[in-house]
Amino acid sequence: MHGTAPATVIAVDGPAAAGKTTTSRALARTFGLDYLESGKAFRVIAFEALHRVPVDDPGAIENLCDELFTATDAASVLASPQYATQAFRSPGVTTLVPVVARLPGVRRHVAALIHHWAARHPHCVIEGRDIGTALFPAARVKVYLTAKPAVRAHRRVRQEPGQTYETVLQDIQRRDYADMTRTVAPLTPARDAVVIDTSDLTAQQVIDRVTIICRSQGVEHATAATHPPIQTPTIHTGHKTGETAT
Repeated sequence: MHGTAPATVIAVDGPAAAGKTTTSRALARTFGLDYLESGKAFRVIAFEALHRVPVDDPGAIENLCDELFTATDAASVLASPQYATQAFRSPGVTTLVPVVARLPGVRRHVAALIHHWAARHPHCVIEGRDIGTALFPAARVKVYLTAKPAVRAHRRVRQEPGQTYETVLQDIQRRDYADMTRTVAPLTPARDAVVIDTSDLTAQQVIDRVTIICRSQGVEHATAATHPPIQTPTIHTGHKTGETAT
């Protein structure tokens, strides 16, 4: 903990390839905050389910969550090197992520995991799809990044050579629909979130805007993080000034 200072949680939500990871990592560096990619937990579950249980059996997937996140230290699971392989980002795993994310039992497990992590990292930036709505409705700063599907598809194609634009666009639209229509914690901006359309902005422009928002809400540099940030593998890459936000 940082003395008796109140927790600082910055929630960065939005659909795929809207700029969450690039922006969140930059905020963590700027303000000395710990960082968590919350979607990593759902991808871990999807990866394990694909290899260990029938993926059409919700009960089996929820039981798998008990095994993954209860019997083992959650932080160790998220940081495991086995989830840094290319297979972790395979199309099969990616397709299964929104399926497991719709399961109420899975979401309860992941919510408990993220709250546990945040209790150990009280000054943090967390990116996801329901951080400012369901998980941390009292977050100091809530930002919702979005962009046109076509723009996000072009960004993802640049990040993942070998996939066609049409395939990636369909995947993005399918994921958007799944996230926005699920019964539990659907993807939507928090009522008090600042919504930023990154379609025509560079990565640096997005970072600058969100940094200003954070400072306007009293976010200052945390002089010392209690725990080092969890290094979460991500398909997003850093961008130079002038490149499009991802």
